[in-house]
Amino acid sequence: MKKILFMLIFLYAFVYAFSDKPSPIPLPKSVFLDINPAVCNETCLDRLLSNGQLFSFMSRYNEEYSTKALDENYLNYAQVFNLLMYYEYDSENIKLAVLIPQKSIKNYALTSVNAVLAYLLRQRGDFELAVFNSIDESEEAIRLTLNEIRRSGYLYVIAPITQDGLDALIKNGYGMYIFIPTLHKSLYDSASDNIIFGGIDYNAQIEALNNFAKENIIIFSGESKLELSLNDMVKNQDVAVDDTLYFTSLKDNFKKAIENNKKLSSSSVYLNMPRFMSGLLASQLRAYKQTPLALLSTQINYHPDILNLTQYEDRKNLYLANSIGAVDAHLDSINAFLGNNMEYDWVNYSISIGVEYINVNFFNDEFEKLFSEDINSYNQIEYDTNIFKAGQYGFIKQDIRGLD
Repeated sequence: MKKILFMLIFLYAFVYAFSDKPSPIPLPKSVFLDINPAVCNETCLDRLLSNGQLFSFMSRYNEEYSTKALDENYLNYAQVFNLLMYYEYDSENIKLAVLIPQKSIKNYALTSVNAVLAYLLRQRGDFELAVFNSIDESEEAIRLTLNEIRRSGYLYVIAPITQDGLDALIKNGYGMYIFIPTLHKSLYDSASDNIIFGGIDYNAQIEALNNFAKENIIIFSGESKLELSLNDMVKNQDVAVDDTLYFTSLKDNFKKAIENNKKLSSSSVYLNMPRFMSGLLASQLRAYKQTPLALLSTQINYHPDILNLTQYEDRKNLYLANSIGAVDAHLDSINAFLGNNMEYDWVNYSISIGVEYINVNFFNDEFEKLFSEDINSYNQIEYDTNIFKAGQYGFIKQDIRGLD
């Protein structure tokens, strides 16, 4: 118990190290609720922990069916999320719920909660934060979880869902104010006014990237929903698309697709695929002596990984779109302490803007605003779009008007 208390004190000492005044607020409170009526025994808890289903493990943990090892894991995570309260307090200030479909968003489950927590800690307000794990995005799971959120007294919800859960969330989200950081409003024009969207505007990014395109377009693509959607956005722009080549794994025949493709050196290539595959394809182009006029990519590849995965000669004509703006230094430090990245992870960035919007508009309009982005009349965050070139040691901002 002393070790846990020390860790909590250390966390708050770090958070308030930027201030010369002691924190006047009590420890924030986190809650994990179990909406599954079945008992989760030792085998069940072990399986959840082994599979990385952290929120399911936390919500279904039961001392009666636990072991020493499971107890230690629970206590370690409990100190991070502050489930171990040393005194009670009445909160009439910020009260937020986070709806997590853990199977769908995987690694984003933990980072999404951390992003909410980091913003609230940065603003030094009295708050209560509850995490509700719907497990998946079936309509039944979303409906039951939203009902549980209502019964628990939460009206403001951060919901980092995928497109698979959007219909269910909109259908069952009545009487609540829900912010979706992961999706753009263009996916659902008829959403009611209680739903706010924070997703990246990929259409705007592609429009800006086309200022750096020369001649015809060839698309290199994966086969995820996002990647296929990006392909459609490119084709719907006022550009000529010659071909779309699909690459999904290391087993693909890169040589056959690239080596004798005479179109490549007279085209601009869109990399609509994950960073690992984009870096590999950029290297393969040079290996087979193909030199496209430009390589183009949206936010999905704006990350230092793309620099590490390629040599400078592979990427010297690579242009990337980015809508992440300046990040408050204190907020960035708290996120880093919690294992989050703000500079290159747009979901964490979007979540922070959404939490700020809810706080300022529904809880305390005297909060210091950390972000300049606005919510437009269509209930969507409006992002700026900048274009960066992948340089030898980092990303170099470009004139948005493009190449001469």
